[in-house]
Amino acid sequence: MTTEPTADEAARVRLWHRVSQFLFTEARLLDEWRLLEWYEEMLTDDIRYSVPATDVRGEPADALGLIDDDAARLRQRIGQLLNGEVWCENPRSRTNRMIGNVEILADRGTHLEVAANVVVHRFGQGRSDAYVGKCRWELVVEGESFRARRRVVVLDHETLYEHGKLSIIL
Repeated sequence: MTTEPTADEAARVRLWHRVSQFLFTEARLLDEWRLLEWYEEMLTDDIRYSVPATDVRGEPADALGLIDDDAARLRQRIGQLLNGEVWCENPRSRTNRMIGNVEILADRGTHLEVAANVVVHRFGQGRSDAYVGKCRWELVVEGESFRARRRVVVLDHETLYEHGKLSIIL
């Protein structure tokens, strides 16, 4: 026998769908190198973007990171990427992101804690790399949409030597 979902279940499904669409839009903007649009439309003014070291076994927040950008540093990174100042991204890599297992870990009313698995395929300069990991977001609720206040990418790699420099935004 099939039963209709409760109002709470239906609301959770709608919220999950909105969050998933937000993450898919973010992935598309990053893949299309629309970094300024991503920064200005999808992030809060106090964004924190971090990628902990690949050998982290505890809480990523307690470890030295590969990337730990506040808003000013992230804006600088975007400017360097778009202006051709990052030699290993000139010409720019092509990327293709896969987002899966989207999960809302907590709904705090004003913000959500979200997790997903991510694979970023990167192609360019005769190379093909795949960065595999888990991403966590703190998404501030803005009406029917969101803005990311925290974005943490924890790579599953033990080392990055095969992948070279981490010059793209994961």
